[in-house]
Formats: sequence, structure tokens, C-alpha cells
Amino acid sequence: MTTLRRSADLGSPAAEVWALVGDFSAIGRWHPTTPDPVIRGADSPNTPGAERVFGAGTDSALVERLVDRDGAARRLVYTMPDPPFPITGHRATLEVVERDAHHCTVVWTATFDSSEEVARELESAMGDGVFTVGLDALAERYGRG
Repeated sequence: MTTLRRSADLGSPAAEVWALVGDFSAIGRWHPTTPDPVIRGADSPNTPGAERVFGAGTDSALVERLVDRDGAARRLVYTMPDPPFPITGHRATLEVVERDAHHCTVVWTATFDSSEEVARELESAMGDGVFTVGLDALAERYGRG
């Protein structure tokens, strides 16, 4: 199993950061390379089973399904049921960890099974190209801490 993990220390309270990143449908509001997704499959975008669809209606649509949202732990867990690359067992976690009243750490992790070659490619494409870019945008918005 491969694990990709990136984190950013922010100079803002965890509750403030969670108010944005804890909304499963809001990723387009804070991630600079991610458009607003189409939400489907649940009454609320923050209910397990909700899906966010990027590129809806195209041949390259990407679906992420919310598995768990724990507001008290400030943690989202989601999967890609049909990933666009050769991996299985994908599971990602985005969490906001309080360090003190004015600082937090955002941790973005994904686990999956794949060949070593695919894992190396996704370390760059997903780890650096998606996770790091999003976390850097949060640091720009909230300040590094």
C-alpha cells in the first residue's frame, strides 16, 4: 500500500480553517486548480455518500465520494470509486489539527494500491500537483504558522 502525505502549518484557528475545508463541496473555493464540483447523491454535500464530480458530463469526469465527515475531529474521508489511473483501494483524508488557539496543521493523506511506477508518478502528480498546491493556497489565505 502506498501512502501520500502532505501537511501545512497555518497561522489561524483550526475552527476557522475547518469552516472552509470541512465543507466537502467547497474545494473549488480554496484550491486554485480545482473547479467547483457538481454535487450528487445525498441531501447534503456533507452527508456520507455524497459525491463531488469534477468535469461532470465529460469523458474525463472524476468522482470523489464522501465516506465520513467528523466535525468534532475536523476530518473528511473520501474515496475515488473509479479513479482515472491504475490504482485500487483509494482512500483520502483531509484533517485540520489544532495546535493552539491561533494555529493549526492541515494534513492531506491518500492511501492506495498500485505498481511502484504508478506510485512514483502519483507522488508527484497527486502529492505535489494537488495536495501541495491546495495546502499552499490555504497557507496563503490563512498565513503560515
